[in-house]
Amino acid sequence: MANNSWSKSQIKARSHPNVMALQIWLNAFYHGEQLDALLKTSLAYADRIRLRQPGPERWDAHPPHIDGGGIERWEDLGFREVFKEIFAGDWKAHDPYDLSRRLQVNTNLYKRPGQSTIFRTFQGWLAMSDTKPNEGTLQVFPDIKLSNSYFILRPFFRPVEQPVSADPLDPQNWEFNTSNPDFPGIYPVGEYYLGPRPNDKTHPHLRLSETMTSVPHVKPGDMDLIHAVEFEHHGQNDSSVMYIPAVPATPYNKEYIIKQKEHFLIGKPPPDFPQNDGEIGFSNLGNENDIASDLGRIAMGLPVGEVAA
Repeated sequence: MANNSWSKSQIKARSHPNVMALQIWLNAFYHGEQLDALLKTSLAYADRIRLRQPGPERWDAHPPHIDGGGIERWEDLGFREVFKEIFAGDWKAHDPYDLSRRLQVNTNLYKRPGQSTIFRTFQGWLAMSDTKPNEGTLQVFPDIKLSNSYFILRPFFRPVEQPVSADPLDPQNWEFNTSNPDFPGIYPVGEYYLGPRPNDKTHPHLRLSETMTSVPHVKPGDMDLIHAVEFEHHGQNDSSVMYIPAVPATPYNKEYIIKQKEHFLIGKPPPDFPQNDGEIGFSNLGNENDIASDLGRIAMGLPVGEVAA
């Protein structure tokens, strides 16, 4: 992972008209009363790049995981509202694309470093290399509603002490239990929490070793918006990407972009990332002149028609 956010190529890619149009189209999968205007404007969240070389080393940085909040999914009152049908036992009524409930969510109660504090309708991954399955590419889980429901309810069930049948996934081998304080897939790390990171042991019914599906062959410029990363890279060339998510213009997201703009103008790391001198003084440091469109300027919180000297 390279901690570059403000290179010229990244700025041009985030603000490219095709990328902006794709993000607005993706935002439209969401809905909410009187929220159309928020979804028709996409903001530019500055993230990093990944440069991965082939080799036998196992890549454990991005196993199946869920971004945008961890223990907050159960602890934060706003998140509970997002999943209220699931908590009430009516999981089929859960609507993962209802934006109105997302507006009051706090995804970072514990101020974890590197935790995205904005709401992304879809995470973003723009290929910079030619990559096939088994070459360190992306993997996806194919059912959002099912995985949301299972993941939210998983802490309230545990295996019975004496299995009823030989099949560990048999419902009879599980019991409802609210006395267990564990949240499978959430791991305390010092003052913070790491996760959610489900696996075959913590979330066996998802059968992740079988159900995580590699995306088809991608070429530079291809884009994916929700994913995990293959553990192994058996190819001959690098597997490299830019992270460019789709970000609607919600009130909190706009507040973040205002703070991010000030960091961009001097080359500091974006607010969600560890703060240091960042790319100040780098020869390839981008600036306003590298923004490729008026929509890109709006997405960065900059006025249209003004260009830096």
